[in-house]
Amino acid sequence: MGITMSALQRLDSYGLFGAGKKILDFGSSNLYSASTSEVEKFVRDHNPIKCQEDMGRWAEQLAAGSSYHSANGGQNASFVGELFDAAGMFYQSIDIAHGYKTTVVDLNREAIPAPFVGMFDTVLNFGTSEHILNQLGTFRAIHDATKVGGAIVHQLPSVGYVDHGYFTYTSRFFFDLAGYNSYQIVDYWLDMGSGNENVFQTARQYRSYFPKLDETLARVGKERRETELDNLNVPTVALNIVFIKTNETPFMGAVEASTSVGDIPAEVRSAYQAESERLSGEWQGNGSEIVELGRRLGVLDRARLAWKILRA
Repeated sequence: MGITMSALQRLDSYGLFGAGKKILDFGSSNLYSASTSEVEKFVRDHNPIKCQEDMGRWAEQLAAGSSYHSANGGQNASFVGELFDAAGMFYQSIDIAHGYKTTVVDLNREAIPAPFVGMFDTVLNFGTSEHILNQLGTFRAIHDATKVGGAIVHQLPSVGYVDHGYFTYTSRFFFDLAGYNSYQIVDYWLDMGSGNENVFQTARQYRSYFPKLDETLARVGKERRETELDNLNVPTVALNIVFIKTNETPFMGAVEASTSVGDIPAEVRSAYQAESERLSGEWQGNGSEIVELGRRLGVLDRARLAWKILRA
């Protein structure tokens, strides 16, 4: 888990950071690819009093610990929390392991601590949720920790990443999440990674535990299909999206039914009925306003689909 200085600068341009703001980091994130001058500027922009002290040596050390190599990874010797602290912000992280200003929380089994609910101005999920099996609980925790008007930032694996965590994410997932929870989309972009991943990498790592995998791996180099797949350099793409939480409505999961071949039973739809009633009351029940909401959020097709499902 790590956040580059360039990503922080982009988010900073939207006003997501500032002295006195409360930041929650899902996973104790390392700081990557920061120069001494960038560290000093970030602190100076938000906490000029701090910059009156002798920051040179500290900034140099933080920058040195943030060095990152595309092949070898990062030194992991600096944390974004250190930068936020110096810039006059309140920083806290949650993780399953001890880290910088970290509260240990297992999101597979636990909710976020009660004092965290509605507390944070900016909540960061930079490469953490894909490692957690309980996806619904994790995204509910992110929603619950964010105050109304606060920002939620995700940077997560989307394409490739064949052996990275448990999940990769589609754009549709986040657009539907925005539609069902009335998030405003502030920004959305994709980053190309270094690529060169191999689709059989995981099977090779687990073959000693599951001998059945040898049957597939034995075909590699012998059969055209498996050989072509083994020679395929899989590209990697990270998805980035920034939400603003616009109201206090409890978190709603999203129902994805684009491939459903029949009617959705009432007992399934009922789980989303509360959201349907909220939308009906807020937009007088005719559906036109949800289409307008979708247009403003950039999720018009998804909003129409949600309306169709909920009102069927």
